[in-house]
Amino acid sequence: MGTRAQVYFPETKIYLYQHYDGYNLPNTVRDALKRGKDRWDDPEYLARIVFCEMIRDDIDGTAGYGIDAVRHDDIEYLVTLDTNRQRVIVQNIYEESCLSFSFDEYINRTQTSW
Repeated sequence: MGTRAQVYFPETKIYLYQHYDGYNLPNTVRDALKRGKDRWDDPEYLARIVFCEMIRDDIDGTAGYGIDAVRHDDIEYLVTLDTNRQRVIVQNIYEESCLSFSFDEYINRTQTSW
């Protein structure tokens, strides 16, 4: 088993899926936002940047990551990237907690656990 998580882009209705280490996905998204700052207003490009950051150490792998149009029902974390409002929403589904930040606030966070 693993800690499953997804990143959601509401403008494109695309979910990026991570099967293992989902607890670290909010940090991965933060790193991708830092790297892709010039694409914050472009959900298609930003989704690619985030996905590349997710699979960075497993580029040739055949499992562990995916792209879908639906939310999985067994995820622990959901990170929503709203490029229209430039907001990040981090939800811990099991603990029913939710944090919301502007993109600028989020990339300056140093928190490593959510």
